[in-house]
Amino acid sequence: MPKMLRLAPIAIVIAVSAAGCGGSSGTTKTKLVAEADPICKQVAVARAAANTAIAKAGSSTSKSLKIVARVAPPIGAEELKAVAKLRTIKAPASLESDWRQLLSGMEQLGNDASALGAHAKAGEYKALTSITASGRKLRERLTKIATRDGFSYCGRTS
Repeated sequence: MPKMLRLAPIAIVIAVSAAGCGGSSGTTKTKLVAEADPICKQVAVARAAANTAIAKAGSSTSKSLKIVARVAPPIGAEELKAVAKLRTIKAPASLESDWRQLLSGMEQLGNDASALGAHAKAGEYKALTSITASGRKLRERLTKIATRDGFSYCGRTS
C-alpha cells in the first residue's frame, strides 16, 4: 500500500474531528435558544395580552391605573418564574456574559412589573412613569443583545 493511501484515513479522521469541534459552538447556541425561547414566549404572550388590555382603556388615566393594578403583578410573577427556570439552562461560554445580562434584565423587568402594579393600585402615576422610562432603556439594551444572539423571545419585551 503506497504511503499516501495509508495517510488518507488519518486525514479524514482529523478533518471530521475538526469539523465536529467547530460546529459544536453553533449547535450549543442553537440549543440554548431552542430551550430558552419557549419559556420566554409564555411571558411575551402574557405581556402582549396585558398591553392589549391597557390599550383598550384609551386615554383614561383612572381606567389605565385600574388595569395596570390588575395585570402587572401577575406579569411580574410570571417573568420572575420564567427567569428562575432560565437560570437552570447553561449558556455556552461565548454567550455567558450576554445570558447573564438577559436574565438580570428580565428579572429587573419582572420586579418593575410588580412595582407598577403596587403604584397603580395606590394611584401613584408619577412613580409609574418613572419606572416605565427606566424600563424602556433596559428593554432597548436587552433587545440589542437578544437580536445579536438569535433569540426570538428572550430579552424581547413589549
